[in-house]
Amino acid sequence: MLDVLRRNAGSWAIKGILTFIALTFIWWGVGSYSESSRDVAATVGEETISMTEFADAFAGLEKTYREVYGTAFTPEMAKALNLRRQALESLIRQKLMLAEAETMGIATSNEEVQQEIAATPAFQVDGQFREDRYQSILTYNRVLPSEYETAKREEITIRKVEGLFSASARVPESEAHDLYNLTFRKIKLLVVASDPARVKNIPSPTEGDIAAKYEQTRESYRIPARVKLSVARFSPEAFARKVKPSEQEILSFYEGNADRFQTEESRLVHPVTVSYAAGAKEAARKKAEEMLAEARKGKTQFEEIAKKLSRGKEGATWVTRGEMRPELADAVFAAPVDDVVGPIDTGREFTIVRVNQIKFPEIFPLEQVRERVHALLILERGKDTAVIRAYEAHGKAMESQDLAGACAPFGITPRETGWSDDGKENDVPPAVVQEALLLQPGDIGPVRAAGDTHYLFRVTAKENSRIPPLSDVRNRVAADVEQEKRIASARAELDKAMTDAKTSSDLKRNATRAGLTVTTTPYFPPLSGSLPGILAAAGDIRRDLLDLSPKSPVSSKVFTAGTRFLSVAFVAEQPADQKEWETGKDAFLQGLMERKRAGAIEAFLAERMKQAKVEINPEALK
Repeated sequence: MLDVLRRNAGSWAIKGILTFIALTFIWWGVGSYSESSRDVAATVGEETISMTEFADAFAGLEKTYREVYGTAFTPEMAKALNLRRQALESLIRQKLMLAEAETMGIATSNEEVQQEIAATPAFQVDGQFREDRYQSILTYNRVLPSEYETAKREEITIRKVEGLFSASARVPESEAHDLYNLTFRKIKLLVVASDPARVKNIPSPTEGDIAAKYEQTRESYRIPARVKLSVARFSPEAFARKVKPSEQEILSFYEGNADRFQTEESRLVHPVTVSYAAGAKEAARKKAEEMLAEARKGKTQFEEIAKKLSRGKEGATWVTRGEMRPELADAVFAAPVDDVVGPIDTGREFTIVRVNQIKFPEIFPLEQVRERVHALLILERGKDTAVIRAYEAHGKAMESQDLAGACAPFGITPRETGWSDDGKENDVPPAVVQEALLLQPGDIGPVRAAGDTHYLFRVTAKENSRIPPLSDVRNRVAADVEQEKRIASARAELDKAMTDAKTSSDLKRNATRAGLTVTTTPYFPPLSGSLPGILAAAGDIRRDLLDLSPKSPVSSKVFTAGTRFLSVAFVAEQPADQKEWETGKDAFLQGLMERKRAGAIEAFLAERMKQAKVEINPEALK
């Protein structure tokens, strides 16, 4: 199951499943957990999920995202995705579905497992299952046959349970057609914008206005606390310059970090594409899937297909992961030799790729990377020394209350900063400033790290947070009062233009008289496309746009886009393309049925959660 997830993590289907899993568990709480069960990540009824099982699932999921998004996968993204919870919830869902299968008497026989494995194209040569290929691929992925077959058995069993929801998920073609027409209908709108910045003849605020505004919102003018610091910076680079490693130390570092001095994995791949024009996507997908089935029969069949579609394009080429589009690289670099992956939508074309050869990473000879080894070694030593010296200096500084004197033996000179409430103005980490704000002038703070650099600091001056007198912020308050008047005037002008406007022509006439900005959008699908122009900045307004029609052309709502106020009115519409419906209705129906089935499964699991006892170990989510 995890291998399937890894191989398809970039697809809309897997992303949809991950979203579905997240939604399913919104109602799932974290039960109490005993201290004696620290090796258990969660319990589902009588079943347990071990910390090891959870760690494997989490590592696999994290690896998937890292491979899909590359350098774009940041710690912030990982935190936002909450991968630990995703991994644990997917395992809990699996346990629940298997428990339901057992209750219903649903099982998977050895013959079914064997048939499914034999039918897997990756394990076939010329359309026939090959035991040696099967064993080779499992060995390559470091998976035992027993592990793979157990996972496959569970996958089939869960699929059987989910299949029971297919009947209830059937969608009448007439209903699907109505939804298609609604989804791909295009409209043209009149958009009127009233911008406070363009409002003229605003009277200057009176002293009474200014005083009242200050009293009502004085807290908004509060000046945050700020400090001046004496900061000593213990960086790895400062100490790396003094490191003189021996030849033996260089060799030991090279041998102990061989994975840092190796070539990148590359693959000899042969891509074949099926292009599609607007309205012909599903037909192209179907053609690509037929090609894939034929291409997986063997290299000869693939090359025949490639020859027909080459059109002068280059054949097989060596590539690294970074040289491929992420959606292609994820599938290609998870495939074994002689496998064919796809079809993958890369925008205006579907791509299938055959993996002909693999060059696995090779370690560079020491002499070839000596300078790099030396640079990394002294930097690592510099990191270690920086930590040690920072804490040594801190101990001496606390004892002597002399920060400069404590740092001097290590060649570090503290520098004086200007006033700061966040450190940005003085190139000081925010964590240092936040710690300093808790101290008093003259205090020496604790050692604080930012990356590999450690900071020692003394507070040399401090100003506490305060609300300044009106005289100090009068101009700011006056500007705020004037802006409020501009906003109120802009809104009033738009409201006046909308009064008695029954059609887009009425709204346009009123807005033009008032000097407001009037534009007309191109045709766009309000449900399935991006919103044009200023509407893109108006937030989630799609539901309101759906209400617009020839019978109800002018929206009664005022929308905001940044600082501007918007009014919209229906101008014209283009019905959905019925030729494209005929071409792609099977795929549309299938997608609709899958969404309905997912909803049925979600409701089913929510009901089971009222009966099953699920307890999550809080330690697993830390």
